[in-house]
Amino acid sequence: MPKAVICENNTDIQKALSDYLKSVGFECLTPSGIEEAISMSNLEDVSLVVVNEKYSKLINEISYLPMYRRRDIILILISSSIPTMDRLSAFALGVNAIVNIKDLNNFPAFFKRAYNEYQKNYKIFRELFVK
Repeated sequence: MPKAVICENNTDIQKALSDYLKSVGFECLTPSGIEEAISMSNLEDVSLVVVNEKYSKLINEISYLPMYRRRDIILILISSSIPTMDRLSAFALGVNAIVNIKDLNNFPAFFKRAYNEYQKNYKIFRELFVK
């Protein structure tokens, strides 16, 4: 079962994200702070990290992972200021997708879209890496 690390301080948001991700097959880990989040994100079976802007240090840490490992992690930023699915901002910040906090009620649709784009973009990379 793939693991997801949910880095969100708001317990209602954390629960909603966790409930949805569990329903699509993820085991959800909820760190109590940034150091624990960094430690959890380095686990080999973590394939998804959903991170609030307050955990920007974690985004930086993940960006320094070796490329083969970083490409195994879908990194989604929950933002209060950046529009949902803003690809240019996502690229600049080193995340796979952005979901604005105002759009969290539609997280399942945005997650599916981001996950499908991730699968499409990195399919060839993973195939070549395995060879």
